[in-house]
This record gives sequence, structure tokens and C-alpha cells, in this order.
Amino acid sequence: MNFTFKLGLKLHSINTDLIPELFNLFENSIFQYIELYIIPNSYNTVLTYWKNLKIPYIIHAPHSFHGVNLAQRVKMADNSKYIKESQLFADNLDSDLIIVHGGNNGTIEQTIFQIKSFNDARIIVENKPKKGIMNEKCIGWSPSEFKYMKEEGILSGIALDFLHAACAACSEKMSVMKIINDLLTFNPKVYHLSDGNILSEKDNHCNLGKGNLSLHKFVSKISEGSMITLETPRRYDRGLEDFIDDVYYFRNMMRDLIK
Repeated sequence: MNFTFKLGLKLHSINTDLIPELFNLFENSIFQYIELYIIPNSYNTVLTYWKNLKIPYIIHAPHSFHGVNLAQRVKMADNSKYIKESQLFADNLDSDLIIVHGGNNGTIEQTIFQIKSFNDARIIVENKPKKGIMNEKCIGWSPSEFKYMKEEGILSGIALDFLHAACAACSEKMSVMKIINDLLTFNPKVYHLSDGNILSEKDNHCNLGKGNLSLHKFVSKISEGSMITLETPRRYDRGLEDFIDDVYYFRNMMRDLIK
């Protein structure tokens, strides 16, 4: 196996100050696409910047941190507004994927209902930890929930986040690879990779090599040619230097796997 993948840079839609630096990295094949997380109400002010780049995109819709919670009916009006904005970004940036979270402190039935109402085959669901940062109950962490979504006809694929799977495994006191292998059956369209703490139930994204996850085991499960977004932290004063460090760590890890 040659382990040839497409690497993605995760940015917020308002990160237009990074465009000169990121374009140079793209031209030098440091990454192959941008995963653009949509900050609500940014469409009118930033779309032109991203559209002019002519770089491949996938879109990540806002989640509960920015007011979107698909598991709660009371949030449906805001959810619809912000998902529509994400769809506009996807339309104009030629994205075939729109990643959503299942929400929290609600029901899987409500999540399914709202995703059906958006009527967009580009929407895929990202797996979550079982327990959120504020101890909220996340929807869409278990393979059984994804099976339910598939049976209801809303699951064309998923975004498989390895760290989130590790957090869920910690909550359930079960094998990380068991959850990952089960999630792999739901047609991942993109993968999220970061390091973290294998003993934590909560999201704790770290730069590659700064945690204790078995990253090489995770990556060995990914089909050649797949998209992998590096969801690692960046210090504001370092621009994209932290991302570059993660890319080189990833490449060195791939060389070790091939040996």
C-alpha cells in the first residue's frame, strides 16, 4: 500500500487573513483541499475571498458552539437558517460535501427529521464523543445511531473523526478499533485526524505526536486516495506553521508505515 491521501487544511470562513500564506502552501502541494467551517452570517463578507482562490473545498456547517443543534426542535429555525448559509457556500465553492454534527441533549429522531427537511444529498454526519465538553449528551456517537440514520435514508456517508471515536470508546470502556471498524461500514467520505488523550471522554484535539493515540493504526484503516482533514490546533501568532509541522509529522509517519 502506498498510503497516498489528500490532506485538508481546516479553517473558519472568517480566516481570510491566512489566504496569502495558505495559497503558497497549496501551490507547493502541502495540502490538497480546504475544509471550511462556516461562521454564521459570514457569507456576504467572505465568499468572494474563498471563491477567487480556485482551491477544492468541503464545507463544515456550524455546530452547537455557534448555535446549531439538530437534536433540538426548539432550535429548528436557527438550524435551517445556518444550514442554508452552508449550502450557499457549498453551491458557490463547488463542494460535494456538507458536514454536520448530530447535536446534543435531544433525540436522534429529531436529528433525522431535521436532516430530512434540508433535502440535500451533500450532507454527511460526523461522529461525536458520547460526552460533550460541557457534559452534554451528544447525538451521533454510536454505530447503532448511524445504522438508524441509514435505515431512515439520510446517510449517504459520514465524516469519521478518529479522536471522537476514541472519546466514545473511553466512555463505553471498549476498544477504540471496535468503534472505528463499525463506523467504517457507513461509507466515510472524509476523515478527521488529530492526536489526543486515549483516557479522556472529552474532545481534546492535539497536534500530531503530542498525544497518545495510535495514529498509525487509524491511518492504516483509510482507503488509499481518501481525504484526511488535519483537525489540529494552531497558535494564532504562528499563522499556519503548526499545520505545516503536522503535515511533516504525518508524512514521516507514512514513511514509517511503508517500511
